[in-house]
Amino acid sequence: MTEQPKDDAPAPPEPDKNQAPKRRKLSRATQGWFLLLILLLGILFFGGREEPDEALVLSGPDDLGFYRLASVRRSGDGFLQIPMPDFAGADQPLQEPLTPEQIRSRLFADPGLPTLGRTDGDFVLVEFFDFRCPYCKVIAPIIADLVADDDALRHVIVDWPLLGPESEYAARAVLAAGRQGAYERFREALIDTSGEPGEALVVSVAESLGLDVARLRRDMASDEIAQRVEANNRLGESLRLRGSPVFVFGDAIVEGAISRARLESLIAEQKARQAAANEAVQ
Repeated sequence: MTEQPKDDAPAPPEPDKNQAPKRRKLSRATQGWFLLLILLLGILFFGGREEPDEALVLSGPDDLGFYRLASVRRSGDGFLQIPMPDFAGADQPLQEPLTPEQIRSRLFADPGLPTLGRTDGDFVLVEFFDFRCPYCKVIAPIIADLVADDDALRHVIVDWPLLGPESEYAARAVLAAGRQGAYERFREALIDTSGEPGEALVVSVAESLGLDVARLRRDMASDEIAQRVEANNRLGESLRLRGSPVFVFGDAIVEGAISRARLESLIAEQKARQAAANEAVQ
């Protein structure tokens, strides 16, 4: 039997409506880490979904004559390809866009663009690179191994300062280091060193390599280096590129960090296409 409450039992006190319950307030740092965790979980969840091979085919050609790889969420080896908005300044072109003929000449036959490794390869792999781009740094050793394993590849670099003043400072620095015969060594050291590629980091890397820092500063400020950076910007703008890294080879443009296996496959396709075109001319 359930006992009924007594009529004379005291009623429980009513909560004070004017006093809100106390809530534990998170610090700004904790909130920041919490948001970062949510972002990373989102990338893992959405990026972890494998895309079918059909999503990795080249589409085109576009009006410039290039075939482009459609944007995908994730490549076979786990590199994320995130669609990028048009880069800053795209609505304010530096100059008139280059023609398709000028673009190809400057991509594949410009002696002013640095070449890494072999200089006698008959198939050119052009890479648009930004020292502040994390994907550029992650894929750098993979590309170096790919080029080292392929005698036919000539790896050409377009230092493309897409991500602000520090990017341009680093681009000028590596090009200036090239005047002391240290382009490749300086580039590798800057890639392997963490931190923003501003003045302090650039000077530290230059000193560690035994470069003449005073000369490096002078060359960085020279008209020739400024014109090289402007020419690189104009080339990226004319190709309507949206983010880095970007790889151009044959008639193909690939934006984003994809797997070595997929890049090798696309390069093989373009080599075969080029060989067939050469045979048809003969």
